Amino acid sequence: MPSSEVTTHQFNIHALLYGPIKPCPELDRQRQRVLKSHSQGEDFFTEITLLDHRQSGMMQVEYLVTARSPNSAERVGAVYLSQLCDLLSVATRCGIRFYMPDDDARDERIQQSRRSTTVDRILTVSEWEWVTGNLAFFRRKHPRFLAAASWYRKGLLGKDALDDFCCFWRVIERLAASYFDKSKVSESDRGRAKAQISQLLADLFPSGGLPALGDEELVNRFYKLRNDLSHGNVPITVELIDQATSYVQPMADAAYAVLDAIRHKSLVDSSE
Repeated sequence: MPSSEVTTHQFNIHALLYGPIKPCPELDRQRQRVLKSHSQGEDFFTEITLLDHRQSGMMQVEYLVTARSPNSAERVGAVYLSQLCDLLSVATRCGIRFYMPDDDARDERIQQSRRSTTVDRILTVSEWEWVTGNLAFFRRKHPRFLAAASWYRKGLLGKDALDDFCCFWRVIERLAASYFDKSKVSESDRGRAKAQISQLLADLFPSGGLPALGDEELVNRFYKLRNDLSHGNVPITVELIDQATSYVQPMADAAYAVLDAIRHKSLVDSSE
């Protein structure tokens, strides 16, 4: 009888990351063990190395993926790389993008080379170690935090004010649904997004240190706009676009503040 055992192989993947960040000198060619996942009782690890790039706004990563075939390795590697960029965006507040295969990045490289001046955020050793050291743990224990990080990166990279506003709002809504304290909300309100958000913010910012969401009337306006946009309740007008545009930066700041607060309060690996 044919064996049911699946044969896997290791594949070495090279990818370029694009964004206004630059690794500090100590990170160049530093190898990390990262991306631990669980499948059928076995552990798979990916070694990842970050390399500086001579061109500003670009970094290179090399990493190993365990997969069945080259096509599978590319698909698996893209998912891992996407989540890595999500956490890098949270750590640095910079939108990080990547392209696979490399041909797709041609226009991006041309655009980067045309920049007359550059201002790059320096990625520190501790930030990189937080990303690589926690990605596997978040995949296992906090997938909803990863989902919120993905929405945050989408908002940072977007060019549509309506979509960007909704992305940043979804960050807060996703985190509130996952991390609010049910014991402090009445049973009838536990399924209400605004009740979840209010409770989480009260826990994370007891002194009211989140101006964008510190006013209930403003939260109501954000919530209504989110519903109107998501469900197509209202026509898209110039006035609506202007309104959403004025909300994007406050929502981006609020989304980051909630991500950062959750990161420091709730994301603790008890196995360490």
